[in-house]
Amino acid sequence: MMWVKVCIFLLSSATLSHGDCGGTVTGAEGTISSPGYPVSYPSHMDCTWTLPSRGGRLTLTFTDFQLERPIGMLSSRCNYDYVEVHEGDALVGRWCGENSPGTLTFGSRTAQVHMVSDSSISRRGFRLQWSLASVAPPCGGVMDGPYGEIASPSYPLDYPSSRDCTWTIAAQGGQIIARFLDFALETGSSCQYDYLEIIADGEAPRRHCGSDLPPDISSYSDVTFHFVSDGNKQEKGFQLIYSIQPVSNGVSSESGTDQSTPPSQRTTAGPVQS
Repeated sequence: MMWVKVCIFLLSSATLSHGDCGGTVTGAEGTISSPGYPVSYPSHMDCTWTLPSRGGRLTLTFTDFQLERPIGMLSSRCNYDYVEVHEGDALVGRWCGENSPGTLTFGSRTAQVHMVSDSSISRRGFRLQWSLASVAPPCGGVMDGPYGEIASPSYPLDYPSSRDCTWTIAAQGGQIIARFLDFALETGSSCQYDYLEIIADGEAPRRHCGSDLPPDISSYSDVTFHFVSDGNKQEKGFQLIYSIQPVSNGVSSESGTDQSTPPSQRTTAGPVQS
């Protein structure tokens, strides 16, 4: 009997490893199970698994589900051990006992699976299979043509969640002129949710969000645009056009400015005084 208990303990310990309790999944399909599955999960557990949709359609199918059964007046709230599923900020549902969530499908928003256990009864736990279809194509790249357009993924439709895109316009010895035609990103007090960072002329990145058009850009060095969206609200996105003007003998054909003189020493002609 003692040998059986020792074997069960060793099996439980072997199945629990770093990363079993939560994390962010990658790839196009896989499985998630509670720590120790199919042996009883540990007590005092709080685990969250994040499944980015990356612009695709995400499907979760729970193939096994056995948690502590709820009892008492608060049993309908799953007041002991439970699994919650979120889509972005929205709670899809909370499940416990043997009431499996079944199959859940999500659009373009990030999903999270959150499991909590208390200090008492533990059961087998859960196992789910997930798959991701119709993933949005890669975004970003190096723009080295004489002119072009950059737009957020899916523009003019709402951009997908959980995107991280970087475009670089290569100056190639010319002058980059860029102008925004449209701009609508999720608003945040410090642009902490969705944002577009612009890096030009070796300056610190400037972060933009909301609906105000960023100012026009004129640069003689490479310009980088870094777009990030989180797992929640999506907006229309942005669109900009650019051109690379050749510079001949230190003078840009676009501005007519003498580029052989440092900016701090350049002067602008004023009206002639009579």
